[in-house]
Amino acid sequence: MDQQNSRYSRLLKRQKTIKQSTNNPNDNLNTTFIIETNEGDNYCKSMCDSSTQVNFECIPNNSFVFACSFEGDSVGTQITSSTGFYDNNLKFSLDKSCGPDSNTNYFCPSGLDCDKFHGFDSVKNETSLKDLTGTSFKVFDFLLSLLPETRTNVIIKKNRLLIFLMKIKLDLSFSALSVLFNVHRTTVSRTFFNILDILCFKTKNLIFWPSKHTITETLPETFKKHYPNTRCIIDCTEIKVEQPPTVEQRVYMYSHYKGCYTIKFLAAITPSGSVSFISKCYGGRSSDSFITNDSGFLKKLEPGDQILADKGFPGIKTNCENNNTILVMPPILHNGTLTEQEVLETYSIASIRIHIERFFARLKTYGILKKIPIELLPYIDNIVHICCVLTNLQPPLIKH
Repeated sequence: MDQQNSRYSRLLKRQKTIKQSTNNPNDNLNTTFIIETNEGDNYCKSMCDSSTQVNFECIPNNSFVFACSFEGDSVGTQITSSTGFYDNNLKFSLDKSCGPDSNTNYFCPSGLDCDKFHGFDSVKNETSLKDLTGTSFKVFDFLLSLLPETRTNVIIKKNRLLIFLMKIKLDLSFSALSVLFNVHRTTVSRTFFNILDILCFKTKNLIFWPSKHTITETLPETFKKHYPNTRCIIDCTEIKVEQPPTVEQRVYMYSHYKGCYTIKFLAAITPSGSVSFISKCYGGRSSDSFITNDSGFLKKLEPGDQILADKGFPGIKTNCENNNTILVMPPILHNGTLTEQEVLETYSIASIRIHIERFFARLKTYGILKKIPIELLPYIDNIVHICCVLTNLQPPLIKH
């Protein structure tokens, strides 16, 4: 009984303290009051503790009344304030979120006329598709058939392939593609690298070394007169790269010929104009002869094969002779002049070799090869492979 009276006395003392605090206009009310009631006594039967916390922050003086009431086992609090006591200059924070709302349809339904970009549904004709991706509908459908179905991806399969091909053709940044397709940048980058891996694996057989019989059967008329045993035309090309972060990489990738940082690879095309061999990528410092000898290209040649090349491959002549293959290069100047026969030979070789220059020109229409950023450098072999596959899927380079 004495213990209950003691608790009741403490309770009355707390109420008296609160009333004095609320009625005193000189008190600073920009504090936090914590009122604890019924600490484990008989008024709180099933609860051990009960507390009330009130924050009077930024509320002007004498603009409110705070009261506590007790009726039997019930405890209540009440605040009475005048309207409009909030400070107009008080700044409120709002919740913010990233990414599209799952309940919002950003793409209009198919067939609905509006000015928004609908992904693949916005492509109405083949000209538009070629401008965006560099492919026809037939090639697009073929590549689409190589991709597996996934139910967990937030982007449909056609739009995933469209994102990939737009990156290859237009070299749009991942951020720009994320705006067009209304997804996060990391979703776009993850989609690109995922499709890159899948297509490289599925299309690895689309660049192959044809048999000698196949080359002979498809040899264009322009080759039959002077170079009937031509197996392929070879050359190296360079692609600009952003400045590497380390000194070792800069030394390895700096090209004195281009005067900047590049990567270089060897390409071989058949006389009919299709790609038959692509080496891995090397630093721009590597010579054409070194890449040819190191890439394993010479192991594919058979005795009697003719290889057309420019003047940058004298270092492979010995290996070609050891394999009983014939390296056809333009004559080298002697004392700054060429004989009449050498001029005619140079013209004849150049008129045939021009086809590999046409291949490189077609290959570099893919914007991603204009300048490789550092973040894409680890994937450069796969990117070059895909660009060569897409070039092979275009109409023939040499018309029969």
